Amino acid sequence: MKKILLPNGLEVSEVALGAMMFGTTTSKQDSYRTLDLFMDMGGNFIDTSNNYAHWAGTGDESETLLGEWLKDRGCRDRVVLATKVGFDRHGKGAGLKKEQIEYWIDESLRKLGTDYIDLYYAHTDDPNTPLEETMEAFDRLVKKGKVRTLGASNYDTWRLSEANVIASSKEMTPYTVLQQRLTYLQPRASVAPKYTFNEIVNRERLRFLCEKKMPLVSYSCLCKGAYENPERLPEEYEGGARLDFIRKMASEKGVNPSALVVAWLTNLYRCEGFPQVIPLFSATPEHLSDNLRGLSITLSDEELSLMNRV
Repeated sequence: MKKILLPNGLEVSEVALGAMMFGTTTSKQDSYRTLDLFMDMGGNFIDTSNNYAHWAGTGDESETLLGEWLKDRGCRDRVVLATKVGFDRHGKGAGLKKEQIEYWIDESLRKLGTDYIDLYYAHTDDPNTPLEETMEAFDRLVKKGKVRTLGASNYDTWRLSEANVIASSKEMTPYTVLQQRLTYLQPRASVAPKYTFNEIVNRERLRFLCEKKMPLVSYSCLCKGAYENPERLPEEYEGGARLDFIRKMASEKGVNPSALVVAWLTNLYRCEGFPQVIPLFSATPEHLSDNLRGLSITLSDEELSLMNRV
């Protein structure tokens, strides 16, 4: 697996492994198998949060399991570890106030069994807290060595821009990565996002990221397996011509449709107006191997252009 040098200096694999369900609906044994395989295949970018997966447990399971795995494998120095703060977990924890950020970073460090986080995300914007307070709190974590770099997730473009203007004016650490939803299928305009800020990335936001040379980590990029099984298609996405096209093209190339989506996402930077995109997904070991075949697919400029026009 190739490595990508991010603007913040981190060198990450071209795909990120999501650990959302590790320790809850994904057993410890299966979680370890997936993590081991990802590392064996050259991956090093692992993503979790301080509230995963609170709807299926307490919200501590994913970070705790990752901490156990890092200790058991002795591989902390070979992993680029991302976690998050700011979303609700059983009615508490939501927000990006100074006190919340300072409390939850220590909880994450404890559960993960490490003394630093490589990439710390604001999990979602908090319009009730001044951006300056949030950026100052994050900057203090960087200066203390608890966090190496910062990212934003589920942010409107203008709020992301304002946060970084404040950081620049105060000589504070900026956000250097955006994590937001993006997949090959088009969003259904009539369906609002589940949460206020977790919208699907549009072309304007992609152009902004491209201009700022800020990479996009695209979550929910495989639509819960809908590319293989259209019955699993989330209501916020259109199926139709794009789904038919990607499934037909994948068949012609001898891969599963999700692998072709991975290929499309990792090659988007070659197209005008698109930033570097890092697909973020989880899978069983069997599906992980299949999906990562997308990294070995060669897409010509003509094929990419055709895929974007459908």
